[in-house]
Amino acid sequence: MNAPMDKVFTILFVEDNGGDVEMFLRTIEDELPREEDEEVELVLAARAEGGLKILDERRIDLVITEIRLPGMNGIEFLQRIQARDRRIPVIIMSWVDTVDTAVEAMRCGAFDYVTKPFEKMDLAARIHRAMRISEILFRYEPAQQTETLSSKELIGVSPPIRHVMAMIEAAARVQSTTLIIGETGTGKELIARAIHERSAERDGPFQVVDCTTFSEGTVDSELFGHVRGAFTGAVGDKLGLIERGIGGTLFLDEIGDLPLPLQAKLLRVLEEGEMRAVGSVQMKKVSARFIAATNQELAEKVKRNEFRKDLFFRLNVMAIKVPPLRDRSQDIPLLARHFMARYAKEFGKPVTDLLPSAVTELVAYPWPGNVRELRNVMERAVMLAKGNRISSSDVLGMLQFTDQARRGSDDDYLVLPYAKAKEKVLEDFSRRYIQSKLDHHNGNVTHAAEESGLPRPYFYEIMRRFLKTDK
Repeated sequence: MNAPMDKVFTILFVEDNGGDVEMFLRTIEDELPREEDEEVELVLAARAEGGLKILDERRIDLVITEIRLPGMNGIEFLQRIQARDRRIPVIIMSWVDTVDTAVEAMRCGAFDYVTKPFEKMDLAARIHRAMRISEILFRYEPAQQTETLSSKELIGVSPPIRHVMAMIEAAARVQSTTLIIGETGTGKELIARAIHERSAERDGPFQVVDCTTFSEGTVDSELFGHVRGAFTGAVGDKLGLIERGIGGTLFLDEIGDLPLPLQAKLLRVLEEGEMRAVGSVQMKKVSARFIAATNQELAEKVKRNEFRKDLFFRLNVMAIKVPPLRDRSQDIPLLARHFMARYAKEFGKPVTDLLPSAVTELVAYPWPGNVRELRNVMERAVMLAKGNRISSSDVLGMLQFTDQARRGSDDDYLVLPYAKAKEKVLEDFSRRYIQSKLDHHNGNVTHAAEESGLPRPYFYEIMRRFLKTDK
C-alpha cells in the first residue's frame, strides 16, 4: 500500500558515477531509518542542469549532489537552488577532503558536506537529520535573526552562535527530540533551557536527568520510579525523573553514558510514549519534550556497539552542534563583559571596564574549558580586582596555558628569567593566533580582525608587531 502523499519524502540525487549511485541506493535501502508510514522517493539526475529542471517540475525535499559534475559544478548548483528556495537542504559530496572545499560549500549554504568514500551508517544519519530539518523548514518560515542574540549566558553575535540560535528557534516550534552536541563547558544545558523557554511546554517543568550519576542498582528506580514493595527498602511509592518531567521538558544530560540496558527502555518511552515504574504492572503515558546532550561521538559508540543505533537515530532528529569558544572568538569580549558586570554586581565591586590589553589576552587564549572556564576566570578577576578596571595582568595569572604554549618553540624560555619567559610565551602565542586568523581569511585583515573581536587598527598593530616580514 502506498503511503499518504504527505508522508512521501523526495530526495534528488545528482551524480554521474553509476557505482556511487548504486552505493547510495543501498544506503537508502539498508540503513536509512523511517518514520511510521513514511515513504522515501528517490529521483536521479546525472547533471546539475537536469536537477534544476526536476526542481522546476516538482517539489523536492532534499538535494544530495556530487561537487564535481559535467557542466555546472556542485557549488554553482547549490547556489542556484538557494536562489530558488532556501528551505531545501543540500548535502554536498566530494572525493576532495580539504578544509577549503568544505568551508566554501558551507558558506554557500550547504546543509552538510560528506567526503567519499562514505560509510553507509554515517551517510544515513546525515540524510535522516536533513529529512527532519527539511520537514521543519517547509512547515515553518525561518526565523529572522536581526538583533544581537542573548539568552542568559547564551550570548553572541558571531555566525556560529547565530546558527545555534536559529536552530533553537526551529527546534522549539515542534515537539521533536533534539540532540545537542558539544564539548564540556559550551553551554549545552543553557541551549536546552532556551528551547524549553520558547516551546509550548514552557509552563511545564524542566527536568534534568544526569546520566553520569546513576549506579547500576538504582538507575531503573531513579529514571522510572518504583511502587511500594518493589524491592527491599521500597517502603513507599516514588516518582521517577521521567515522570517528574511530564508536561514539560526532559533534559537527558550526557546521554552517551546511559547504560545499554536502560537505552532500550528509554527508546520505548520515546517511541511508545509510555513507561512503567519498577514493580508496577500499569503503564503510564509520558507526554514531554525530550532533549539529549553529549560531549561524545555517539556515531563512533554505535560502531563499537556501546550505544544503540535505533536510539541514536531517534535522538538525532534535530541535531544542534555547539561550537567551542575558540571557534567563536568574536563573542569572547561580549561574554567577558557580561560576566564582569554580573560578578561586579554580585560582589559589590566597582569594576566597570575591561581594558583592551585584557581583551587581547582573552581572545588569544584557546579556552579548553570553553564558556564555563571564561566565566570562572572573570569571576576570579572581578573578585581580586583592586580598582575599577581589569587589565591583562589581572587575567594572565588565571589562564592555564596548554603544554604547547608553555614549551614555546624550543623550550628555550625555560632558561630565561620569569618576566622574559612569560613575554616570550605570549609573543609566540600571539604570533600563532594572528597568523591563523589571517590564513583562515586569505590575508584579509578586516575579516580577520572582525572574527577576532578586535578593532582593525589594533589588530593591524598586533600583526605589525608580531608578524615581521622583509617587506
